[in-house]
Amino acid sequence: MLIRLAIPRALRPSRWALGFLVGIAGSLPAGATPLEFLSVGDPLESELRVLDVLGSGAGAARRLPHLGIRPLQIREILDAGAEPANDLAPPARISWARLDRWLARDRDLPADSGRAVGTSPRILQRVFDEDQRFELSLGLEGRGEVTKNDSRFVSGSGLHGRVAFQSGAWLAYAHLLAGQIEGARSFADPIVAGEDLIVFSEESYVGYTGPGARLAFQFGRSRWHWGPGDEASLILSKTSEPLTGLALRARIEPMRLDVVALSATLDASAGEQLAAHRFEWQALDGLRIGISEAARYRSSSWQPAYLVGVLPYVIVQRLLTQDEPDSVGALRNNVLFGFDVAWRLAPGNRLYGEAALDDLHSRTNDNPHKYAYQLGWEGAGGWAGTRLTWGAEYTRLTRFVYTSFFGRDFESHDRPLGFPTGPDSRRVRAHGAWDLSAEWQIAAAAARTDRGENALDEPFLPGSPAVRTHEFEGVVEETRELEVGVRYWPMSGVDLALSGGYRWIDDAGHVPGARSRGATGALSVRLVR
Repeated sequence: MLIRLAIPRALRPSRWALGFLVGIAGSLPAGATPLEFLSVGDPLESELRVLDVLGSGAGAARRLPHLGIRPLQIREILDAGAEPANDLAPPARISWARLDRWLARDRDLPADSGRAVGTSPRILQRVFDEDQRFELSLGLEGRGEVTKNDSRFVSGSGLHGRVAFQSGAWLAYAHLLAGQIEGARSFADPIVAGEDLIVFSEESYVGYTGPGARLAFQFGRSRWHWGPGDEASLILSKTSEPLTGLALRARIEPMRLDVVALSATLDASAGEQLAAHRFEWQALDGLRIGISEAARYRSSSWQPAYLVGVLPYVIVQRLLTQDEPDSVGALRNNVLFGFDVAWRLAPGNRLYGEAALDDLHSRTNDNPHKYAYQLGWEGAGGWAGTRLTWGAEYTRLTRFVYTSFFGRDFESHDRPLGFPTGPDSRRVRAHGAWDLSAEWQIAAAAARTDRGENALDEPFLPGSPAVRTHEFEGVVEETRELEVGVRYWPMSGVDLALSGGYRWIDDAGHVPGARSRGATGALSVRLVR
């Protein structure tokens, strides 16, 4: 079957756009000041996961950053260090080659080190006295997808600009996008009539980092991802909408303990707030243990007891209720608790799991149990001078997870803060990749998703008949997907991927007997300077 990618006329490249691509195709992206954060979902996160699976003997001079609390700070990755890339086995050498060429400008590597292959100057970079720095980056990034009946650009595709100013321990960062934003016409005037093209920002913040990066905060708009999940996680996931909030981070190095507390506003006009905190402990070199808790509450502003993140949120609600006994209903929160473990069984193999508890009732069956869990396995190894990576992930969410009958849902813009399928779903995904070098990769993935009819807008109402939440509701929609692709990443500023696949949907739209079949195709472009 021939797949044709139909690009809307408004987005077809003009001569100046093609000239722009040629100009940046051979350049390194303006990486970051050391205080900048690596955007959640950045391709380099996959390389850090591979290094963590391989273990410290594969090239990390010290322990790698807290991979279960993202975003990561560039400084943390630099501090992890590495042995000279030429002395490493292929699996680690490929990862460090990709990391080195991105981070070379912040490593101050010698020109003859051989570890900055593929680097070139940022579009604009100035370093001043008293530890001050200004950086500017421009790029074209996006993904176009096509199916039998439709073609579209993924939200976030377009021209990207990143500006960073560092002064000592302070950083101001803005990431602007002129491009496709899903549903943009509902809240902004588009650049092109009839298209969702606007100027927007999904990541802009002010940050401070204390001595040794032991204390820091980030205030602004960003994405967060907590837990060991690869495709997504259960409490705060990279698949959710960006959040505007304040994150306080701390590290107790002798205990190998990292702590973060996040306060964010989900709906300012309605006073809907989110508070979340997480502890991640590297008990052993290959063992990471995490505990997360999130609370949805209503208030005109962030409440100090939630903001500091020191106390469990159940106790916070009790303290607030004690102060205002007549406001029990207004002060009621919805708490989600999570626990996760990632264990490297042996160099190159790791198991991980996460559990999220929304409601568990031991004294009565009148209210349902709401929970979710995820199990995963990932590995990496070498073969004939190349690298093989693989993984599998199983995720199950019972009915009514993330929902609340009193309006405290764990969602933003009608999308879950956690796993993107939402409640009443099951997903299993397997993937593998063959890296011929740091430049070329061949990858494949297969997935199956089962979804019942329960959704975020259907909470359990007290007094309703008892239900078995582990059983699907109504007609189950079954989706199977297969995708294969090739990726070309010759230097930090050039990352291209082409993929094709097939999708099978049974009982589509929860209609018995409804079927959908069709090929899919995608082109991803990341050209940044």
